[in-house]
Amino acid sequence: MTNGYNFDALNNILTVSSSFLKKASRVGSPEYYIVLKLRNEVPELTIKEAEKRDAKKGITYAKMRIFMEGHRNAKALIAEFEKVRKLSRVQSMPYRYVKTWFENKFPYYSEQPTLDADNYVIDPANPANDAAMLREVAIGMQDRKTVTDSIPAEGKVA
Repeated sequence: MTNGYNFDALNNILTVSSSFLKKASRVGSPEYYIVLKLRNEVPELTIKEAEKRDAKKGITYAKMRIFMEGHRNAKALIAEFEKVRKLSRVQSMPYRYVKTWFENKFPYYSEQPTLDADNYVIDPANPANDAAMLREVAIGMQDRKTVTDSIPAEGKVA
């Protein structure tokens, strides 16, 4: 929709951008005459405004970097990010290459983050790498040792 509108002749639907709609509301504008002409030629014309873009589509490199800085292993993630950006330069669509990497690496980007005790983002796909999870495992192992030490020798299973 490079010119602000798209006409679907099969379904008689005119899809317009919000800026096109605003311009078409001014009598005498080129957009006004486009709508007027289509209304005269197609009486059953339906006009609808185009849907807004997904916020995730417009993620910038700066936003990607800020998100990665919220992770405990930020230095390693940013180093990997810079490597991917460098590799993207030989691609026909460098931004798409980096964005695809980012979305695969951080599928939880658009969700509300869960933070650990030190206020770092917890990766729900790989919680074993997070220090908070490791601390909980260590505490659990100590509790297990305490419980197994209190069981009499004849009750222990090998």
